[in-house]
Amino acid sequence: MHSVIASNAHSDPWVQSQAQALASSSGSNLGSGGAFFPQQRKRRHSKKGIEYGGGGGTGGDGAGGASSQGGAGGGGQGGFIHVSDQRAPPDYGRTAWPEDIFGSLEVDAQGRFVDGTGNYQNSGSYRVLTREGCLGLSPFLREKLVERLREEENRLKS
Repeated sequence: MHSVIASNAHSDPWVQSQAQALASSSGSNLGSGGAFFPQQRKRRHSKKGIEYGGGGGTGGDGAGGASSQGGAGGGGQGGFIHVSDQRAPPDYGRTAWPEDIFGSLEVDAQGRFVDGTGNYQNSGSYRVLTREGCLGLSPFLREKLVERLREEENRLKS
């Protein structure tokens, strides 16, 4: 099963949408220093001299509070996405439980899989059966697994 996932996960439309979501800014450009509170070098005069400010109430440093730090995306940085079981899919922007993660794929800042395939890494913690149920592949990966099983069956018959 893992060999099928490793060979085909990067072509799964569901996994591709995760890669695009990771590469998106997902609001990271809206908070402090972003579109709503652009980082501006405003000169303010005080009794101590000239100070700089602006930018979402943080003095223009771009830090901001949690509400200013974007959403589920990777802020255009890239990283890793998890290929997970769909028997109990996590909420948007959340990570699946370790026993539901088949493995991970590496994504660049543009949402493309590194080396074209994402360099799949098996998680080692996946369980076929949990309290949430039995194996739940995406329709795409299920089709690829059935194809592979038929190939194996035909190979054994000949």
